[in-house]
Amino acid sequence: MSVETSPNPLVTVRAVFSGEGSHSRVPSGQIRCEIGTNVSLVPTELEAFCFKELTVRDEELVCLAGIVAFADRLVRRKASLGWSRNLEIVMPVAEPRFWQQPEIVDTLLEALRYLTGDAWRFKFIKRAGRLPRVRQAEMDLGQGEFQVIPFSNGMDSFAQSRLLRKERPHISPIRVTAWNHGLAGSRTWLTDADGTRYRRVAVPIKFSFKGNADQTYRTRGFLFSVLAGLAAHMSGAKSIVIPEAGQGALGPSLVPVGAESPHRGSHPGFSRRMAAFFRAFWQKTISFEHPQLWHTKGEVLTMLKKENLHEGWEKTFSCSRGQRDIRTERHKKIHCGICSGCMLRRLAVFSADLPEPADTYMWPDLSASSLEESLCEDARRPVSTNDWDIAVHAVMAMEDLARLANTPITHPKMENALFDAFGNNPQQLAGGAEPLRRLLLAHQTEWRKFTQQLGPESWVNQQIAHL
Repeated sequence: MSVETSPNPLVTVRAVFSGEGSHSRVPSGQIRCEIGTNVSLVPTELEAFCFKELTVRDEELVCLAGIVAFADRLVRRKASLGWSRNLEIVMPVAEPRFWQQPEIVDTLLEALRYLTGDAWRFKFIKRAGRLPRVRQAEMDLGQGEFQVIPFSNGMDSFAQSRLLRKERPHISPIRVTAWNHGLAGSRTWLTDADGTRYRRVAVPIKFSFKGNADQTYRTRGFLFSVLAGLAAHMSGAKSIVIPEAGQGALGPSLVPVGAESPHRGSHPGFSRRMAAFFRAFWQKTISFEHPQLWHTKGEVLTMLKKENLHEGWEKTFSCSRGQRDIRTERHKKIHCGICSGCMLRRLAVFSADLPEPADTYMWPDLSASSLEESLCEDARRPVSTNDWDIAVHAVMAMEDLARLANTPITHPKMENALFDAFGNNPQQLAGGAEPLRRLLLAHQTEWRKFTQQLGPESWVNQQIAHL
């Protein structure tokens, strides 16, 4: 088993279970993660996964995902030490020998290293305490074919759900969502506005920290992937469908920001690594699909419009900023309008030629000459340096990706991008070159039209001129 190292000091997060007595003591210098306090399983939400009986290993896998996310958020990155952290997880389990198998540990380490850019270690020890009790009333899904889809209530998951309904009407989707967004899991079938019959499972974990959590939170993708894998395993689903369009899935790896590790939660390279981990853990194949990998978000939205499936798209949410930053007199949830998620959303809406409600954004006017002039009239705070930083980075990401279209597909950067996505798969490597080139050209065309209509005095175009 290979262990990647980091020049930064090792930080150990030790999980303990309630009722373990002396086993719950944490050595000096280690961080305590108490199951039931810092990381709590929500039994009612975990029960929604019971399409068949959950095993102890399945429950421990959910705990592991929660502990990893807790460690990722609690141990803050320090600019002076670089991006990568050196993290060790000590977790009590019922069968340490099972968890210590090289194929399980190696695939787990590889997936997390790729996703977060950190060095990870795992130590599995014998557990004395008990996991929270889950009522194991099995909820038979009945006959049919199932597919799991992470559902964030964003534009991509909305669009892909609508397209699945049209292209595969015989498939019953199981959506994995975040319960704290008001979407709890369901023990019965639900029906969408377009008639789609689906089941919904929610993240069955609550977190409690002291202090401010690290904002990078790269392990969010791992948490959702583990739960999507569990839903697929329990339901016998055909596959996990990743709805992200090409700009969001591949863009962050193609044009990373500074010394940051790219956002790879929807990247096919991460999906490939999680599939390997699932294969080692469950001894079965759970495949991933990326149906919109070679399309822009605008092209996907245009497809919906052409098929008359777009009704309700304006209710989706794309902003990456917390609502504490979005303060207006409207007292409702709106987008900032200037972060990377919002910029990509606005580009897609423009490209699909769809009207957008006037009160969607805190910064509605991108044609203004500055962020101060772009700010909505009912804003309850002024523009900050952080706002400018977020906005400039969003424009840089869009512009850098557009300029990348001028790079020959045979350039090492492009070849590395394909290898990053597909590994040493000759067929996929050869078959991905032309679609990647077409995706970048499509993004470039959309971005040029979008920025042109903003006018030369726009703060967006002023920033582009300085790149």
